[in-house]
Amino acid sequence: MINGNLDQFLDTGWFSEATIYYDGYVYWCEATTNFESGINHFFVDRWRAKKGEDNLYHSLIDEHGELTDYDRILEIENSDLDMIKKQFLEARIFDGKSFWAIEKQISWLEEGTPIINE
Repeated sequence: MINGNLDQFLDTGWFSEATIYYDGYVYWCEATTNFESGINHFFVDRWRAKKGEDNLYHSLIDEHGELTDYDRILEIENSDLDMIKKQFLEARIFDGKSFWAIEKQISWLEEGTPIINE
């Protein structure tokens, strides 16, 4: 994992509003818990981005200020966080590849990355 500690990401980062970059896309991972039902809701959203001259990854927005190519590409509900984590790590959401297949090419991004209009 580029820009981050893999163990830390696997411990808490994957469901704690993590932003990762892979092959021209930003992936936003987030989970919420319904404490009454005990059900966890985990999702991953994806949108286009590019690497700038400053080596930061910038979200691309259109002329209306909207993210480009924005999609929810994974959504899982379960009471078992370990099961959600397993499904996320095995899901082929990275151009048909799993997290483990591309782990060394993923960048864990800092919050507040600048945005580029294109």
